[in-house]
Amino acid sequence: MIRKLTYCLVTILSMLVISCGEAPKPEKKEKAVAKQETAPPKVESVLSKCQLNMGWDPWEPYQYLSPDNKVRGLEIELVGAIAQEAGCELKFVQKSWMNLLNGIRNGSIDLLGGATKTVAREQFARFSDYYRHESFILYVRSGESEKYKNKSLKQLLEEGFRLGVTQDYIYGDQVTQLQDIPELASKFTSVPTTEVNYYNLIQNNIDGFLEDPFVAAYTIRRKGLQEQIIAHPLEIHSGDVSIMFSKNSVNEETVAAFNDALKRLKESGAYKKILDKYSHH
Repeated sequence: MIRKLTYCLVTILSMLVISCGEAPKPEKKEKAVAKQETAPPKVESVLSKCQLNMGWDPWEPYQYLSPDNKVRGLEIELVGAIAQEAGCELKFVQKSWMNLLNGIRNGSIDLLGGATKTVAREQFARFSDYYRHESFILYVRSGESEKYKNKSLKQLLEEGFRLGVTQDYIYGDQVTQLQDIPELASKFTSVPTTEVNYYNLIQNNIDGFLEDPFVAAYTIRRKGLQEQIIAHPLEIHSGDVSIMFSKNSVNEETVAAFNDALKRLKESGAYKKILDKYSHH
């Protein structure tokens, strides 16, 4: 009987020892904690991937290379502020406008500022909300403005006026319609970079060219051409411009992030502060 009781007690004690040894199992909780600890790097990796190539060509005061070899200007600062607000870093790539457009097509350039949304461009590009207004003015040689007074651009072209434009720039519906008229198309002289227009005008290769008033005022002053080139009262309305993104390298989510960032900058007043900074140029 004692052996039986002893055996039972030993058995019971053994069971208690075994059950105690199997009690708490913290492994599952530790695994859960480990999962939480690995979450932040995912967020960081998404942000680090948002590094975009922004194409630019010299177009002062919107975008230019400063004496300290940095890309500056209204366009650079404005788009840069939007990108930063959207959590993206920009790397600047300088090429001619035509080559930049090809870069948007093939994805080597991620975005361009100051772009007009067209059906043709929508085949290979996405567009942000409008972020800046743009217009163009006719510039002619000093002393010749009077003979072009009170005439429309169409009348000038019909009379043989030779107009300088920059390749692949969008000057608005009025200019596009005039370029589509066969007998007037030959009056347009297209150049790869806008600065060639100033040279062509001085050399009498053209009679005038269309340019953004901020850009023209800045360039004429920088080149010392105040006595040679003058603004004509004729203004060509172009419209509002967007940031153009490559469909090959930028997704819709990134474009949406830029739109949200633009909205926040406008609400905070930071957007207006940047525009005011350049309004006196």
